[in-house]
Order: sequence, then structure tokens, then C-alpha cells
Amino acid sequence: MKPSFETETFAVFDDFLGVERLEAVRRHLAEERFVFLKSVWKPHSFYRLIEGDPLIGPTIYHNHPQVPKGFSSYPSQTPSDHVVEALLDAEESLAPWIGLRGCAWDYFTCTPYLYPAGSGLSWHDDAKERSGSFVLYLHDEWRSTWGAELLIAMDTNGRNASVERYQGVHTDLGTYVAAVPNRLVVIKAGTPHSVKSVSTRAGENLRMSMTGFFQPLPKNARDAE
Repeated sequence: MKPSFETETFAVFDDFLGVERLEAVRRHLAEERFVFLKSVWKPHSFYRLIEGDPLIGPTIYHNHPQVPKGFSSYPSQTPSDHVVEALLDAEESLAPWIGLRGCAWDYFTCTPYLYPAGSGLSWHDDAKERSGSFVLYLHDEWRSTWGAELLIAMDTNGRNASVERYQGVHTDLGTYVAAVPNRLVVIKAGTPHSVKSVSTRAGENLRMSMTGFFQPLPKNARDAE
């Protein structure tokens, strides 16, 4: 699998899921139970009160020996497993950005999100105890006037891009990635990025995505295996 676009810090893969699997996941998420994010998470530096309120669905853990209470382990026996399986099939292609399984990461998560008009995500870098992250766009249509672009900062003139808590990002330039349906974006941990708010022009259309993190097991968990 070859990326449609790549840099040292992120890559874009289009037409990630097969047509039948994509439709199955869409149908499943249309009937899934979502809750408003701020009803389960306290506001913090990158989910702030001024940036609307996305909705979050059930998380699936792949290859975690102690899945937290209330979450599912793969296989979940739902169509969301198609996303897990596609990521596993693609792990060699994703390795330049997320590292190798067993070295940089041991498990990953898959969590569905819905972003209604007015909701977005502030600058952050997913660096804490992670090797990389991904977002897969699952909505069936997205227009350029509807917003929700993924903004990714880049290094310029030898200066490292870095997140400044609550105030934005230190960088001169960057890249945006449109929320094209069935597009996967993988991002190396430590790369500052954000999501522009969904425009009111989107109306009742929601930015639907599956997002997750590639992470190593804690040392004590590894030793116990």
C-alpha cells in the first residue's frame, strides 16, 4: 500500500477500506451509541469549552492484556473490527510513521467520533507514551466548504514546531489535509496538529471518523507476558 502523500512526520492513504467493509462500518456507526465527549471527559488543553462538543463512541483495544473496564477487546464482533484488521494488514506500510510492532508499539485503539457543526480540536502532539496516531474518515460525503481540515505543523528554518499550552503552536508553516471519505492519515507522535471546526455550512452533516493511538505496553505488563 502506497501513500497518496507523505512527509517525514505524516502520511495520507486514500481508499483505505474496501467498499463493502466501509459500508458495513458506516451502517454500524449510524446505529452505535455515542455520548458527548465533555460528559465523560473534563475540558483540557485540546478539548476546550469554546470548541464545541464532539461525540464519542465505544473504544476497541487490539492486543492489550488488561483492557480497561467498560471498553471492548478485539475482536469486538462488530463491523468496527474491519478497521482494526485493515490497520493490521497495513502495519508494514505505516511503519515509517508509527514504528514497528514489538519495538515502538504493542497495541492500538480504535475510537469513533462524530463532529457536528462548531466542534473542532486544538493544537496537540499525541506524544505522551505513544508512537503514533491515526484518523480514518468514515462519512460518505465531505465538501471543501464544510471545514474540519486536519492542520499539521512543520519544522521551518531549523526550528522545531512545538505546542504552546492553550495558545497555539510555534511554527511558521504547515499543511492541511481535507477530510476526504475513506482517507487514512497517520501521524508520528510529537507532531503538532489540530482539527479546524466544522463549519455551519455543513448543516446536519457530521464529520465521522475512527481515531486511535499506537502505544507500547508498560514495562511491567511486558515483563508479565
